[in-house]
Amino acid sequence: MSIRIARALVRWGPPEGTRGRGPLQAAATRYLEWNRQLLLDPQLRYRAAVRLLQRLADLPAPKILDVGSGPAGLAYFLKQPVVGVDVDFALQDLAVHPSPIVPVRASATMLPFHDRSFDGVVSMDTIEHLPKEYRALAIKEMLRVARRVLVIGFPFGPASAGFDREALLEERLRGNPLNWREEHVRHGLPDEETHRALVELARRYRPDLSVIWYGQEGLLGLRLRWRLQWIVSKDSRLYGLVFAPLYWVHSRGWRRHAYRRVYSLQAEPA
Repeated sequence: MSIRIARALVRWGPPEGTRGRGPLQAAATRYLEWNRQLLLDPQLRYRAAVRLLQRLADLPAPKILDVGSGPAGLAYFLKQPVVGVDVDFALQDLAVHPSPIVPVRASATMLPFHDRSFDGVVSMDTIEHLPKEYRALAIKEMLRVARRVLVIGFPFGPASAGFDREALLEERLRGNPLNWREEHVRHGLPDEETHRALVELARRYRPDLSVIWYGQEGLLGLRLRWRLQWIVSKDSRLYGLVFAPLYWVHSRGWRRHAYRRVYSLQAEPA
């Protein structure tokens, strides 16, 4: 039986005839289903935001906005209604990972909402996809519509930019360049200029919000996972077994040499 299950895990399809035929076979089926649904990269990115939004637990139904959400954004991990803003949503993509997202087609630089209309606003890995001249405007818009909590995260600094350039070069050689990585390199990652702009905009327009920042997702762990993906791809039956423990470790703690910087802006409790 164990040999049959191992063979089933190596193949993509679920073990033939496993349903209702014993706990080991049923576990193999559940693993394959779980493996297909994994969203480890987004889960890591949104982890800090999910934790910080717990400050809104005193509200019966907090209004949350996710800027640059894509089809599987904060709503998927928060498990509650979230307004997701993006420049486009494909209906078939929304159906792949169902969530209580309320999709709104709009630009981060012109959010179609009233001032302070959301208790919490989150934007993870979006700013770097905008040309540099539009980034401050997008940050200002998020400050405008946020009421109590704003979380902004993005790849940051020269070390992260160097990794993206190196990764894109190899991905091109392998014939698998990633659109989002090409945008990172073309526009340049946020740096100290972006940092100063964000802090100054918060001081000028939202002095009621305190600002802290920290590193997330260490570069060493990111490099390890990026190398391993060429051996164990996301389509592999072994993907979850190999990568889920790595993501769990790499999502813990604040990283000194980090790929991403996360800014947390919060109003003091009344």
